[in-house]
Amino acid sequence: MAQATIKNQLKIMANQRTIVGNQKTILRNQESLKLLLGNQVKIIRNQQAIIKNQKKIIAATRRRGRAR
Repeated sequence: MAQATIKNQLKIMANQRTIVGNQKTILRNQESLKLLLGNQVKIIRNQQAIIKNQKKIIAATRRRGRAR
């Protein structure tokens, strides 16, 4: 009986080490994701500015077409 308890405790300890290792990996990945998310926000802002400029170009082109 005591033998089984010790084996179970050893398994639990091994599982806990695995969990800790996985948590460390998750934390590292989250740090990487923060950088990626920051870049994606910048990309979205740039795309919004591009769309705004394209709308202006289209409006200016239409005005020129009417003026002729």
